[in-house]
Amino acid sequence: MQFRIFKNKEQKKRIERWFGRQSVNLTMLFTRFLTLQRARSFAWILGNLGFYLVLRQRRAAIHNINLIYGREKSKKELQEMARSTFIHASCFGWEMLYLYAHGLAKGKPQNLVKTVEGLQHLKTAFGRGRGVIGLTAHLGNFTLLGSKLNSLGFPNTAIMRQLKDPKLEKLFSTIRGDFKQQWIPKLPVSRAIRESITWLRQGKLLVLYMDQRSGRGIKVDFMGIPTYTPTGAAVFALKTEAAVLPIVNVQDNSGYYKLIIGEEIPVVKTGRHKQDVAANTLRFNQAIERYIRLYPDQWFWFHNRWKGEIIKEGQ
Repeated sequence: MQFRIFKNKEQKKRIERWFGRQSVNLTMLFTRFLTLQRARSFAWILGNLGFYLVLRQRRAAIHNINLIYGREKSKKELQEMARSTFIHASCFGWEMLYLYAHGLAKGKPQNLVKTVEGLQHLKTAFGRGRGVIGLTAHLGNFTLLGSKLNSLGFPNTAIMRQLKDPKLEKLFSTIRGDFKQQWIPKLPVSRAIRESITWLRQGKLLVLYMDQRSGRGIKVDFMGIPTYTPTGAAVFALKTEAAVLPIVNVQDNSGYYKLIIGEEIPVVKTGRHKQDVAANTLRFNQAIERYIRLYPDQWFWFHNRWKGEIIKEGQ
């Protein structure tokens, strides 16, 4: 008789979610007794452990990194990049929970962002009054991105997928609120679309994450491999005539963060809607790809971005 730890998948999910909530609560409790630097040190240790113990995410990260850099780097270099992304993800999580547990999220967490590059690009785009679409990724500390933009005088919101665990979603909604991060729930999709278009037509900034796979999207090149990509940014840009530019928040060597605002991306408008959506989605992917390649250790490589994709000979 085959031994099973869980009776079914639903029981497994419930237990995994319970452990997830307890891990978050214990981390917040523990960080109350630490300085930010010590919290980051513990996160560094746990990130290293996670690389060796969390096998599913480790395999996913190594697979993805190999897809993109397999012909450029040695096996040892690929492993090191995967380990670095685990460390960064751990430090990012501990940092956010530390700020929340200490009540600093209600203060000025954006002060961790010491440098802003390309601010004039955003000012110029806002000056047109048609709204701005900020393309971003799960890179660096993306949670602080909205806080910093608000402090600079650019009201913004982001479309975010709700967590499957309602209790954990409630906690993270509170954390986002303390960080002054407004958001539009991704589901139901029809409502998210309406609210996003309304926001843009009010001349505000809509932040969209372009780096995750979307079953509703179209297949275009991302980092050298065609894969399904969300089309929302292209559709919104064509419908509202909003300006589009990349915005990321990455960590520098000092441990602080740097908000980088790239140049505006020209939007293709030929009148052929499907072709325009595809052409612009490709352009937007390329803009985000540039920053991921500049800061590969700070991207979440364990997301299943290229699901089912393999490298073909000669590609």
